[in-house]
Amino acid sequence: MQFLIIGIILIIIINLTDKLILNKNNKSEPQNTKIPETNLLKYTTKRYIMTQTELIFYRELKKVTDELQLTIFPQVDLERIIQVSDNNSADRNKIKSRSIDFTIVNNKNCKIISCIELDDYTHNTEKAKQADNFKDSLFQKVKIPLHRIKVNNNYNLEELKIKLQREINENI
Repeated sequence: MQFLIIGIILIIIINLTDKLILNKNNKSEPQNTKIPETNLLKYTTKRYIMTQTELIFYRELKKVTDELQLTIFPQVDLERIIQVSDNNSADRNKIKSRSIDFTIVNNKNCKIISCIELDDYTHNTEKAKQADNFKDSLFQKVKIPLHRIKVNNNYNLEELKIKLQREINENI
């Protein structure tokens, strides 16, 4: 019985000592965690995650992906799907602020099946062509199928469905 009482007293002393030490350490100057409002004034919402053209294509693409039990993630940063093996910052910077229009993944395990770039008139500039060539080479290197689809009034969904089905079978 004495050991039980001594044990309880020791536990109480240890708890009180810990609380005293924590209180002593927490008495330092309170940190100002509030961000000055002037910095926040620079930010505004973009409101939409996709352009109207991308949204129209997304709705058509969704018909196919739903049928094939796939999920579409729009506007995925390349760093979310491609990594630099040595984490070299110069190489990471090449993909850091770039995204892919649509990333298609398997519903069961979220494994990447393929990606889609919707090419409109903005892809006609020399700078855009260089960026597209870089993306094409990059996706080929990491073995992620990349489909480039020209903006159109009608999309060949059957052809796209066949390609996605083939990629699903290759990823099993």
